[in-house]
Amino acid sequence: MTQKQKRERFVTPKGIAIWPRLNAPDTKFDADGVFSAKLAFDGDDAAANTLIKKLKGIRDEAFKQYISENPKFKKVAKVVDFFHPELDEEGDETGRTLMNFKMKHKVTAKKTQKVYLMKPTIINAKKAVLKNPPNIGGGSVLKVSFEVNPYFNAKDKEFGLSLRLVAVQIIELVEFGGNAAAANDFDDEDGYDGEGAEGTEDGEDEAEDGEEGAEDEGDGDY
Repeated sequence: MTQKQKRERFVTPKGIAIWPRLNAPDTKFDADGVFSAKLAFDGDDAAANTLIKKLKGIRDEAFKQYISENPKFKKVAKVVDFFHPELDEEGDETGRTLMNFKMKHKVTAKKTQKVYLMKPTIINAKKAVLKNPPNIGGGSVLKVSFEVNPYFNAKDKEFGLSLRLVAVQIIELVEFGGNAAAANDFDDEDGYDGEGAEGTEDGEDEAEDGEEGAEDEGDGDY
């Protein structure tokens, strides 16, 4: 039996986070929960544009292969982008480019039906893993590690590239809400320095990075 090939990982340049959901999964549209990190890049960001060009090449090659194996879709399938221009309230382009990275929280392996709970790894600027990360808010400067997955949406006849969130590096932090905001009510004092302070845990087992079967999120693999 041939070992399944490990997906290639990519890392974005620094981008500005827009409504990130990294501390807790969003369950509004998916009961299983979704973590996400949407980043905005300046239109003249050379590193971001180079990355987009490389990913477009991967998508286009995957599309060619898919059509060669499924010729019945040749005339109806259309390629869709994984990046979009940012629009202001009037619908005009701001000059920035958006990319959205997602990770499903609850994943069921197709073969074994075993359920895994996933969450992104969050590290600081010095590459230290944060076991109890701060509340990451919009405006934070982040870099994202991710994997790509070509997919075909049979309903809409769209072929695209999903960007699967793996990890996030905090370059500059903007915190939001909850305890982080309440802390601003006080001044610094000599005393308890937070040794041993921990966040709450949900008590669930989580899949290790690269766990076999946990990586298939069912978003249109072909």
